[in-house]
Amino acid sequence: MSITPKDGDFAKALDDLAKAKPGPTADSATTPQPLIADEGALLQAEIDRALLPGTGRTPEELQQIAELDELPPLSDEELARQAEAAPGADGDPSTPE
Repeated sequence: MSITPKDGDFAKALDDLAKAKPGPTADSATTPQPLIADEGALLQAEIDRALLPGTGRTPEELQQIAELDELPPLSDEELARQAEAAPGADGDPSTPE
């Protein structure tokens, strides 16, 4: 038994879908809509709602970025002092971490 569709079956199905009228059916108004079963999709929807559109950042993150942008730039001496104070895992203050 072959499960391969006959030529034209897909086109016929598309034509049938195009002729179907969208809209609620008689029982769809009383039937509750299903919940999202995919946890990944639900999590992504929550993330999308938490982030500001077009930025990919929360309002708190944007506030922190704005505060950092207002700080004056660090001098070379200050950067060297910070490197010596926290040399990182390798202990070499000449390589930034």
